[in-house]
Amino acid sequence: MKEQVPKAIKVENVANILKVDFDNGQTKYLKSHWVEDLGDAFKLNSKGARKNLLGMPTNMWIGSKTEIESDGTVVLNETDRYTSEELWHKGQDSIPKL
Repeated sequence: MKEQVPKAIKVENVANILKVDFDNGQTKYLKSHWVEDLGDAFKLNSKGARKNLLGMPTNMWIGSKTEIESDGTVVLNETDRYTSEELWHKGQDSIPKL
């Protein structure tokens, strides 16, 4: 039997950390893809994800235009997509756990 993943009903971008409210009443927090990519750039074994850190801004606001599709997929700024499964499984119940 396939696990029923809750759908996002509300999302906020708080300093590149997503706060997601689900239809089952739970709230989870998730690093944006941009923050994950930046963190990967510092890893020595990142397998191609390393970036030129001197050319990247130290902090960047990716904006806060959000859209939630009917299947619960969240789209940030019309290009950055987060599936319900990603939001649910990678999300944490508090910011310090990120």
